[in-house]
Amino acid sequence: MAQVVLENIYKSFSQRSGRSPAAGNPPTAATQDGATEANDAPQADSHAVSVLRRINLTVKDGEFMVLVGPSGCGKSTLLRLIAGLETATAGTIRVGDRPVNHLPPKQRDIAMVFQSYALYPHMTVYENLAFGLRRSQPTLLDGDPKPEPEQRFPLENLLVSATRPLPKNLRYWSDKERQVDHRVRMVAQMLQLDPLLDRLPKQLSGGQKQRVALGRAMARNPQVFLMDEPLSNLDAKLRTETRARIVDLQRKLGTTTIYVTHDQTEAMTMGDRIAVLNAGQIQQIATPLELYKHPANEFVAAFIGSPPMNFLDVQVQAPLLISHPQFRLTLPERWETVLRSHDRRTLRLGIRPEHLTLSVPAPKNLPVRVERVEALGSETYISARFQEDQEAPPLQVRIDSDHRVFTGDELWLAIAPDKIHLFDPATGLAIVPQ
Repeated sequence: MAQVVLENIYKSFSQRSGRSPAAGNPPTAATQDGATEANDAPQADSHAVSVLRRINLTVKDGEFMVLVGPSGCGKSTLLRLIAGLETATAGTIRVGDRPVNHLPPKQRDIAMVFQSYALYPHMTVYENLAFGLRRSQPTLLDGDPKPEPEQRFPLENLLVSATRPLPKNLRYWSDKERQVDHRVRMVAQMLQLDPLLDRLPKQLSGGQKQRVALGRAMARNPQVFLMDEPLSNLDAKLRTETRARIVDLQRKLGTTTIYVTHDQTEAMTMGDRIAVLNAGQIQQIATPLELYKHPANEFVAAFIGSPPMNFLDVQVQAPLLISHPQFRLTLPERWETVLRSHDRRTLRLGIRPEHLTLSVPAPKNLPVRVERVEALGSETYISARFQEDQEAPPLQVRIDSDHRVFTGDELWLAIAPDKIHLFDPATGLAIVPQ
């Protein structure tokens, strides 16, 4: 297993050719060890589209890192750069102790699981699992060293290939083929694929195909797993089951894993840490709870959490008062130093739907009219607007299902003062209390 280090990664595509910018203005410099480093941002190309900018990320050995962000933020491109399917415009990619920028994908000791499964339709499940192993020298899952390539036995390899379609007791088995068979059956047992080994992909369900794709990556026992939205084609129940299976297998194998998704639920439940991307840049890297409780900026606060965080512009009045045309609220004492430095300024207040509660009329509470009610059984989502300001964006509220609320009801909502977030409207950055 190995850690993955991304240093100052940039990626651009030319609008004219669809490829990385030509080498007329080389933005990178090759080092003695073959890595590619960027002393600064690559020179701008008026015909290039910048996809990734200044990406610095270290994935620890054995860690489950999730890359999450909206569509088009560059997360899949970053995964393809690590795999070697794309070339970085600038920066260094290290797997373990070695830079891999100059290495083709097959030499990076990385296995990738694609969104579309990418199974060979004419091969059985067994052959799909064995395909990559037969073109490399597999190591057993218990960590046995790799054997030397069998280049001295072309006749033996020919016999293995020629007798492979025959019944098992009539086939010729070389030492390598026995090792491949042992690994395939071990992985099939782990993923409960034993009854499916003789089936073709067209005879499998979506969840079974996903397990085969995962097993093909596991069989190679790579240093790093890369997974590009592998659950997006599954239904809700199967997604939950497969999500738990992937996490359990990763913990059992201890393989460094980088997982790409746009689904924040997957990110929050699977990752040891999460890197949130937007517009080609990393916004924040933290544990799931750290992202939820202490977002670094307004984008992270809005993206993490469902329903998303509510935002309201408020006026600061030191030492502890914030005011809005519809309410006035006194904050806890830990905000005093920060609010004094922002006295008379407009800040953006953020409050999550679960931190708004039904209450009684009071100057500190929000008067709203219910526009939509979504009863989910265990809880209820409410969309509401201020009674006297119907042009303001709707507020999202999450309440217990025991409360009976209907469209058109006029309610008063209380804000939990110890759960608020404040952001600078100019920069979007979070303002942290002392």
